[in-house]
Amino acid sequence: MHVDIEGATRIARLAAEFDWTWAVDDLEPFCSHAGWGLVESDQNGASMRTNLHVSRPKANMFSRNSSMRYISTFVSDLADIGTPKVEVRPLLVEGFTNLDVAFTALLGTATSAEPGPEATIRWDLPKAVITLNLGFSAIHLHLKSPKYQAWMDEPEPEYEDEV
Repeated sequence: MHVDIEGATRIARLAAEFDWTWAVDDLEPFCSHAGWGLVESDQNGASMRTNLHVSRPKANMFSRNSSMRYISTFVSDLADIGTPKVEVRPLLVEGFTNLDVAFTALLGTATSAEPGPEATIRWDLPKAVITLNLGFSAIHLHLKSPKYQAWMDEPEPEYEDEV
């Protein structure tokens, strides 16, 4: 189980410094700077081939109305379906911890962190919201539009019971 800490840190730095408008037109320049290749795109998003050293070097971009919402990519190998969780889990946790240390050195203290089996660490930056997610079979890096993240963070409306 390999975690590409150097590659993930490079992408986080690029995302933090990139001059985002979060329009879909930002995708090609971002990919060019990252060294990624655009595989296909449509009105809902795009798929890219990354240069991250992981078993599935791919990323996806999700959009709506010509506005990018977020980019998601693997920053670790994806565990094989047949591999026992007891073998994979400690390696993923160690990789996640190492990514946390590297990202904190680069981006500063995280804005929020949710521990647990599917831990999440988030940095809210002026140009992008950068999130690491520990899954059961891989670690994901998400680069999100601050506007989209703010919308996601809004509390659900409460409906009063009708009597």
